[in-house]
Amino acid sequence: MMRIIWLRHGETRANRERRYCGHENISLNERGWRQAEQAALRLARVPLTGLYCSDLDRCVRTAEAVEVYHPGIRRQPTPLLRELSFGAWEGLTYEEINSSNPEHLRRWIDQPDRVSPPGGERMVELEERLSRWLREVIETRTSTETVAVVSHGGPIRWFLSHQVWQDPDGFWRVRIPPGGCAVADWDGGHWTEVNEAEDG
Repeated sequence: MMRIIWLRHGETRANRERRYCGHENISLNERGWRQAEQAALRLARVPLTGLYCSDLDRCVRTAEAVEVYHPGIRRQPTPLLRELSFGAWEGLTYEEINSSNPEHLRRWIDQPDRVSPPGGERMVELEERLSRWLREVIETRTSTETVAVVSHGGPIRWFLSHQVWQDPDGFWRVRIPPGGCAVADWDGGHWTEVNEAEDG
């Protein structure tokens, strides 16, 4: 089985302040650097054969930490793995958005495939680019490989809810903290979530 390890980038100042980051190219804060190193150490003995990441700085820097322990592979940045674009809401907190535009915020939460943040992406657009990337990985990797993917909260939520659980409504229930990860195996037809405890 091919294994994919999704790793969320380390913390940023915006994460700490609970602001929507989206496509903003912000860097890790001090805690985020530590989280990236801790995540890299957890993966140090995993026989990775590929390392992909969003092309935004917070993911690239987290992937660099992983790369140190796997000198035989090189990170492959791509905009396909970016977070959902929140458009005019980027840099704002939920409370700030809810205070200025509560009706639009509620419609987006209730119908993210139909409604986008002002000037941002709909969930279906996120799904289209992530699905394209995932198909490329499945088609170009062998069934015995293990790849790591450094991305954002939104793409990891999408993968678990849409691909693994087959439950799009589960998107909002996923909680992956900065530096956290999700693991799944591909058997050629289905994804199965792997509990880290089971994985040793």
